[in-house]
Amino acid sequence: MTLVAWQAGPDLLACILRRHGQAPDAITDTMAAWAAFAEFAQTKVTGIDTRPDSDSDGFILQWGRRSWNDHRPSMSFARQVAVPCADGQFDGCGELRQIELVLLYEDSGVTSSHPDQDTGFFFPNGDEEWQAALGEAQDFPPFQAVAAAAPVSSSLT
Repeated sequence: MTLVAWQAGPDLLACILRRHGQAPDAITDTMAAWAAFAEFAQTKVTGIDTRPDSDSDGFILQWGRRSWNDHRPSMSFARQVAVPCADGQFDGCGELRQIELVLLYEDSGVTSSHPDQDTGFFFPNGDEEWQAALGEAQDFPPFQAVAAAAPVSSSLT
């Protein structure tokens, strides 16, 4: 198994997206983007807090209309990791970082069926929990609403 430094996350996700036939800044298939993100989410990363039950490595699905997206319907998949302070310690000064893929959609009957903002948080421990959490995330109602919809734009940060 290859370990990747968390800082390489955006480049790694971009590479995986391309393998799934998607350009990071021009996603056309929500399910292909999700498959790429699920692969990325299960990649072991270094340089993060590894204490048990620290919620230091997980993923977040966010749905809503945000001002920074011109109030367009959006779904984001974000991997969140806890990184240490400069001295390598986590207590008191560690930071949370996110590698986020944002998909924007046109207003439609599909997207308007979930007009409110909603978020799903998943911080699994171990490979089996990751598999279960990724499966559960696919049942997230806003995700189901846009699963077959084609995004009109996307961004990776």
